Amino acid sequence: MSNERKPGVSAEPGGGESNTAESKIGRFSIRSFLLVLDSVIIRDALKIFAWIASILIIAGLCWALTQSVRSRFLVRAVNRVMEQYGDPRRVVDLSSPAKGVSLIGSWYTMNKIWQPGITSDGNFSEGTKAFVFSFVAEGTFFPCAAVVDPDGRVQEFIPLNMHGKKILSRISPGILKLYITRIEGSES
Repeated sequence: MSNERKPGVSAEPGGGESNTAESKIGRFSIRSFLLVLDSVIIRDALKIFAWIASILIIAGLCWALTQSVRSRFLVRAVNRVMEQYGDPRRVVDLSSPAKGVSLIGSWYTMNKIWQPGITSDGNFSEGTKAFVFSFVAEGTFFPCAAVVDPDGRVQEFIPLNMHGKKILSRISPGILKLYITRIEGSES
């Protein structure tokens, strides 16, 4: 046995280059662990983002494709309330496909029907529209219809439930003016 030293190998056990190799391996494994951890976090974040985006796309498609069904149910509900009030006017259909829906409500055309026992008032003219929307007052929402004459001016508000009927009489004129301005502005 000779005491010759082999090139690249330290004479001391556990010293010299082997320690630096271990520390390089340790650092490399920590770095690789962090890179893998970062890629896992990024991959999970992308999965969550894709999941949320797909839900929003599906909800948007459902909203767009069910517009006619929702409009039909809304027309029936509004007409049922007007019949309960004894009002001879009826909401017929969306005003026009392009302008029927706005951000705060929906435009509908109105017709007057003849019913026995209901007196007709002379203030109804052809081309009258109804704007159905949610009124916000006293911290609550209630459905409401605004009757708009052919000139584009709001004639009256018709609350579509009993809670709205109670609240509408207590609303300040300033808030009513704000809604009137928004409705008249959304028609044009």
